Amino acid sequence: MTAAVDSAATMASQAECEADEDGPKSHDGGISGHFPVFAAFDDLGLTGRDVAELASVTPPTVSKWRKAKVQIPGEKIAFLALVLAHLLDEAEANVDALDMDKGVLMSARAALLYQDVLNRDLHPADVREGAQRFRTWWTSGAATKLQQKRFQPRDSAELLETLKRAKAKSA
Repeated sequence: MTAAVDSAATMASQAECEADEDGPKSHDGGISGHFPVFAAFDDLGLTGRDVAELASVTPPTVSKWRKAKVQIPGEKIAFLALVLAHLLDEAEANVDALDMDKGVLMSARAALLYQDVLNRDLHPADVREGAQRFRTWWTSGAATKLQQKRFQPRDSAELLETLKRAKAKSA
């Protein structure tokens, strides 16, 4: 994944990567570099804590992934891309009811498309494990809870504050 890997200096050893209790499952030891999925999550209002909860890691681990200080296991990035695709589909289906900025959604969709290109270099077993994790997440009801948390119509004061933050990010 030459486009995503900045240099050998940015790649951390597998031992540095905090992962599930079972340990990292990535066949190539994980991948490092810039991941558009994180920018898209930011656009949609998800915090590092939200992403950490999704990926079953600590918030500091997500921070290290974002800064390319440690490698992100392939199955985690595959899973996060699937979650992002789901959230975007839900947000786009309800964009008018939610009174969301369509530009923010377009930006997040573009980030997902770029992430999909990067994910082509993932090991097939990592993609399969990410998909299995997504299926488990989906059937557990966690998808519905996250949708309700992030994409429910809000009162006008909260909506105005969210729109101000989104505009400030895009400026």
